[in-house]
Amino acid sequence: MTISARKAAIGLATTGIFFVALLPLGFWWASLWVDTTFNLPPVPVSAPISLIVAAALILTGVFWITWAYSYLVFVGKGLPLEAFGRALHPTRVLVTTGPYSYTRNPMVLGAFFILLGVAFLRRSAAGIALVPILAGLAAAYLKTFEEKALVRRFGDEYEHYRKAVPMLIPQLWRRREGAQADSTQHQAS
Repeated sequence: MTISARKAAIGLATTGIFFVALLPLGFWWASLWVDTTFNLPPVPVSAPISLIVAAALILTGVFWITWAYSYLVFVGKGLPLEAFGRALHPTRVLVTTGPYSYTRNPMVLGAFFILLGVAFLRRSAAGIALVPILAGLAAAYLKTFEEKALVRRFGDEYEHYRKAVPMLIPQLWRRREGAQADSTQHQAS
């Protein structure tokens, strides 16, 4: 059973609106409020450099989100629409390849790249400080809701994956070591 084009379009629109519009806009206003309330000076980076850094971070975030979304739809046969551990169209296959071989939450990682990009675009000290705080809150949410639901759905397969792949921050050297170990095992066979 595959996802209908209509559901995939609704999922893409919902994901895009949340990650590329609502979340960055809310973050923009929240960091502006904190900067203004506490009279924080702008980050001492020239406007052209902060614009270049912001663009690079936002594009990196969009890349991670798009890459992860495509794997959920085409490999996992589901959509990334979930709230408090309840998936609206859950994946039927545990996705552990592509971006999911680097981090268990590549869409969240992409969102944080976008938020950091917004902070640099605004040259906001509060924005830069808020990103790790939000990452901690996201990690708590993921552990409390999403991971428990994935353990219920995929059992030992998810437990093994959770032990092998970091939650949020990719460890690219671990991936490379794992890939080298896999190729060594295949050559020995």
